[in-house]
Amino acid sequence: MSKESEVCNPEEIRVKNIIQMGLNFSSMIRLFEKDSKKNLWNKIVSDVAPKIFKAQSREEFDQIYREFCDWGTEHIVLAQKKKRNGSIKKKKPASYGQIAKTFNVTLKVAIYYCHLPDYQKSENILKWLHAGVDTRMMAMLKKKLEKKHPEYFQDWPKTVEAVDNEKKYLDLQKVVGIFIEEKQDKNLRLPVQFDDVYWYKIKQKLERDC
Repeated sequence: MSKESEVCNPEEIRVKNIIQMGLNFSSMIRLFEKDSKKNLWNKIVSDVAPKIFKAQSREEFDQIYREFCDWGTEHIVLAQKKKRNGSIKKKKPASYGQIAKTFNVTLKVAIYYCHLPDYQKSENILKWLHAGVDTRMMAMLKKKLEKKHPEYFQDWPKTVEAVDNEKKYLDLQKVVGIFIEEKQDKNLRLPVQFDDVYWYKIKQKLERDC
């Protein structure tokens, strides 16, 4: 295959466009410095997505996931921001939680919605995908589960930005799993479905239904 035909390969173009769409879906992107979206896209397209599409187990998926989040906290920077009170929030490295949330939304679009790399393989991978939890969802989880499971909430971060290491992030995902198991919502069977269901309910001020 010639270099020109590789560049014009329709399947490669489709994958790249879907990953770009996934990044566009993430609200985190607007918080990062200008070049971050391009850097994330290049990293996912050239390195991470091919590995994930070939993953044979949850353990292999989790290792790829962990390596990407570690890369993100070293290479992706939050843009300087002027707050409403006029103070300046200086630029700094993105947190583990912010990188993970961006990645979760991108993978959801690529694998759960668009069935990359193909339908059969996506059906296997989507069971390993994480929940894309935002700050309001974190508050809802604490409100619903703190009394019954206080061990997870002693150092519970209030924002996605405060999820600043892998342990806090994994605890957050464990709490999502507990919520799904105890809620027994027929519309919610996998972590990847969590933010679709509860983002809508919170957005519509239906917290009583959570």
